[in-house]
Amino acid sequence: MAERLDLFSTPILKASPPDAQALNAELLETIRKHRKQHRGIDRSNMGGWHSDADMARWGGPAARRLADFAVAEVSAHMADVARQGKRQFNWSIEMWANVNAPGDANQVHCHPAAYWSGVYYPDPGGAEEEGHGGELVFEDPRYPMAYMTVPDLVLRDADGDPMYSQVVVRPVAGRIVLFPSWLRHSVRPHAGDRERVSIALNLVLIGAQQGNR
Repeated sequence: MAERLDLFSTPILKASPPDAQALNAELLETIRKHRKQHRGIDRSNMGGWHSDADMARWGGPAARRLADFAVAEVSAHMADVARQGKRQFNWSIEMWANVNAPGDANQVHCHPAAYWSGVYYPDPGGAEEEGHGGELVFEDPRYPMAYMTVPDLVLRDADGDPMYSQVVVRPVAGRIVLFPSWLRHSVRPHAGDRERVSIALNLVLIGAQQGNR
């Protein structure tokens, strides 16, 4: 039997802050107040309200706690392989809020110039349930694989399960999903029973000293 090597996996992290319930309430109130005073912008959103990307500033202590939690989670899954492991760097945080009504969605996109990206759900708006849409969808970065001669013939993963070209992650209140910023993703149309509120963020690496290899 052939020896199998599964190389170059893509990490997707799912985690919940210990104070998620209280954090959600504080974030939702902050977003509600900011939305009343700001029209919002258009990015990947198809409908819905998309705030500016400066929520790390106007979001107050709750936004800072969320950003700190995200940084701690991704840092545990990184390794500095520079000589003596002494590369110095910091994170710059970009953060924005999304409020989607039924029918609203986000088209396929990625987040250039960032290292990690994430989405946190203070209120999925009913999208936790099957059939209510609003799922986060990741595309296989091996783009041609899904468009080969026989699209329904796919590889098996290390556990023997079929490798599909899209992976769906259902929102859960109080959970953050973190992923490499180059990974293409989208949000399916929301079909829940109330507005779906999420917070997206980018972790941008700044001040890195490359060191010697």
